Amino acid sequence: MINLGKVQLNHQAYLHNIRQNVWRLVKLLTEDEIIATRLSTITSQMNRLLIDSGSNPALSLQLDPQSHLPGLSIIFTTKNKIPIPDIIYHFFDQVKLLVAENKHYQIKADYFLKNTRLLTEPRIKEAQALFAQKSREQLMTELEEKNQVLQESLLNIKRMGAELDVAKQIQSMVLPPPEELAEIANIDIVGYMQPADEVGGDYYDVLDSDGVVTIGIGDVTGHGLESGILMLMTQTAVRTLQEMKESDPVRFLDTLNRTIYHNVQRMNSERNLTLAILNYSEGMVSISGQHEETLVVRSGGEQIERIDMMDLGLPIGIDDDIADFIDQTTVELHAGDGIVLYTDGIPEAFNLEKKQYGMERFCEVISQNWQGTAQEIQQAVIDDLRGFIGTQKVFDDITLVVLKQQ
Repeated sequence: MINLGKVQLNHQAYLHNIRQNVWRLVKLLTEDEIIATRLSTITSQMNRLLIDSGSNPALSLQLDPQSHLPGLSIIFTTKNKIPIPDIIYHFFDQVKLLVAENKHYQIKADYFLKNTRLLTEPRIKEAQALFAQKSREQLMTELEEKNQVLQESLLNIKRMGAELDVAKQIQSMVLPPPEELAEIANIDIVGYMQPADEVGGDYYDVLDSDGVVTIGIGDVTGHGLESGILMLMTQTAVRTLQEMKESDPVRFLDTLNRTIYHNVQRMNSERNLTLAILNYSEGMVSISGQHEETLVVRSGGEQIERIDMMDLGLPIGIDDDIADFIDQTTVELHAGDGIVLYTDGIPEAFNLEKKQYGMERFCEVISQNWQGTAQEIQQAVIDDLRGFIGTQKVFDDITLVVLKQQ
């Protein structure tokens, strides 16, 4: 028995996409559009019936190519026993009511496949892939749910009186761990974040998927819990869009912006953030969004190109439509080249003499230490910055990402 896919039936909004995927799957295994339409239609009707029953239903599909009657099984699982609708018998060759080990009930509907030559390994893998990825509607619904949970968590944390400590722990938990970054092929990359308060408004993340490394870095206005929650919302939105394989920078940032904007409005907040999104693949890096300068360091460290990000976007959350303001630029990296990303807490840091750290000193430290690993470069910058600040209170979050092409 080959499992082709399983999906929880917890949203009516998912049904259209599920119906389309069932149609494609049946069409793939039968090459018959009429059969595909019939089976996807009855499956959709059953899904609606089960969702209305409110019994945590699920839909799964299986293929048995080795049986003397090779067939496709569509299985409807529910916690409560429901009668089998008479209409389903007109669409399938065999229908059974089963009781699973977890005491859930299953309506197993089998359709026998006449043309077994179509059941090739490539076709079966293609069929499995149809249910392997979540649809845009599912991902956006989950994104809204996660953001709603974050907003509810904000209120609960305030009531518990431990808001800052809990939020700080959450922030540290969602940062990419060093061991995850170390597994990314062809680049040496590290990240560092130190909030000025218990909860910071800086954001960074590194996501590796299908040969594309997506790097996000941003800075939420203000500090404290509200900025920290907005940072977490941004992290969730970026990960969701990356999982959707959205590669167009305009659609990516515009969709993310609308999500953040509406949540900021719900929070009755005036927060917004600068945000840069970089996509790396095989030495090519696309850069979009408004943030601090992106530093492109060439092999040896003597040459540092400072890319102005002001014309590549607008702050996220300041308006509901920023598509016309989004642009991108592309950089090619060769062995030994790299990119340094940061938030303004580094160049705008002050010491006791009220002197600013500045971009000149920042770039000089990078250049002097560029022969080292990404971790060594990062540590050199942080050590020099701390030595410069001394005992002066830190007023802004500090975030630094260093990437080197291997």
